[in-house]
Amino acid sequence: MWRIPGLRRLRRLRLTRYWRVFFYSLVVFAIAGALLVWLAADRAGLFLLTLYSIPANSILPVPHEPGVLFFARYYHPAWIAVAATAGSAAACLADYALVESLLRHPRINGAREARLYKWAVKWLMRFPFWTIVAFTLVPVLPLYVARILAPASGYPLWRYAVANSVGRFPRFLGLAWVGHAFHFPGWLLLGMFVLLLAFLYLASRNTAGAGLDDEEEVEGEEILVPDLTDPENPKPGVSATNIPKMAG
Repeated sequence: MWRIPGLRRLRRLRLTRYWRVFFYSLVVFAIAGALLVWLAADRAGLFLLTLYSIPANSILPVPHEPGVLFFARYYHPAWIAVAATAGSAAACLADYALVESLLRHPRINGAREARLYKWAVKWLMRFPFWTIVAFTLVPVLPLYVARILAPASGYPLWRYAVANSVGRFPRFLGLAWVGHAFHFPGWLLLGMFVLLLAFLYLASRNTAGAGLDDEEEVEGEEILVPDLTDPENPKPGVSATNIPKMAG
């Protein structure tokens, strides 16, 4: 009979602490979702939105807008924002696990957008919490910058998750009000999903410019990130190939 893997078994799989916590958070979501479906079946769509919001708010190129707009037709925008934000908070664990592995790549030695990177580092050193809030709230700001700098700098995971939630909730709430007021047809939402998925996929393929392509060497300045292990006393930049141990 299948049983939930114990902590020892997960450690034997050589999963990092963040991956183990992420796995158990999924278990908690599954249990909560089962209880929700059992006790309030009419709210099952909120659980589906929460599950969808995990990959849609991670490094994976999955757009969250079509899902929020679709479910907003059936539930109050406030509930939609809560469900989507919960999934986004769970995705923070995956962000830390994935970015931690990504930044240890031996060929990360150049910044693709030097001006934007330096600007983000500057403000992350001054106001790390509100800088993350800004990047998660404002659509025009590239969220991947905050997703990379936060774990790379040693910024505590719980602070990152809270800042992410503070920025995401009003963004989801506004989008949910739009979907609640204007019931977009399914074919339009599907087309939006396909177009956004294609756009995000093509954008993600430009990693070679940041020195992530295994088949191409890219010369550039070494990526330096601030050390925010202690957010109250930030330290100057350190090499991205020498990541400090991150606090939880």
